[in-house]
Amino acid sequence: LTPPEDVGWKTLAVSVSDLAAMGARPSWAVLSLSVPRRSSAWVHAFARGLGEATAKWGVSLIGGDTTRSPGPRAVSLTLGGPLVAAPLTRSGARAGDDIWVTGWLGLAGLGWATDAPPQVAIDALQRPQPPLEFALALAKAGHATAAMDLSDGLVTDLPRLCEMSAVGAVVDAATLPLHPALAQREDAQDLQLGGGEDYGLLFTAPPHHRSAIASLAHRHDVTPTRIGQVEPGSRPRLSTSKWPRPLFRHFGGQA
Repeated sequence: LTPPEDVGWKTLAVSVSDLAAMGARPSWAVLSLSVPRRSSAWVHAFARGLGEATAKWGVSLIGGDTTRSPGPRAVSLTLGGPLVAAPLTRSGARAGDDIWVTGWLGLAGLGWATDAPPQVAIDALQRPQPPLEFALALAKAGHATAAMDLSDGLVTDLPRLCEMSAVGAVVDAATLPLHPALAQREDAQDLQLGGGEDYGLLFTAPPHHRSAIASLAHRHDVTPTRIGQVEPGSRPRLSTSKWPRPLFRHFGGQA
């Protein structure tokens, strides 16, 4: 089971990732919490993790609601904040743009999809670190043409961006950022493409912004990787094989 401190952290982190991908700085949150009787220890631990996350990203918890639950615990958080520039959307990608991702793809997927995962994969799954400051700097600079966060995996999220931008895409699987924990695994590419829970940034940008993007990323201690290119069409493809299926569906469990 996920420790309550990590539940508290991730409750905020996943929404920070959403705002970051739109070019908005998280500012305030409201929390709804429903727990069974005798949950004091769990609530205190949850609050510690949530407090660590609000301190990291400068978020004020301004209200919400706490109730007793007759069954499982339920947590719901709403996060808001101001845009730092024109909003980043999924609909601006153009043929010829580079496709970029940040962070390690598949590491968090290794944390949930395998038995006895290494601690680094558990940490990636339970304590995601969305690249907020880099995303905001990217929005201010105006380099990106489209962006979204990687929450459901590249295999699910890139088609969403393509659909909204009315474009296709070609991805070179050999360029996907590979963490050493995945390097010897036969299912590494499956996890990179479909594991999900990455909470990095997926964005497109014209090739002439490559050096500027690399400079911004270095300044904010983020590792960006070019994984392909936007092309005419309506859906993404891999350069060497068919576009794979996701490993997980929200309403269907593991695929």
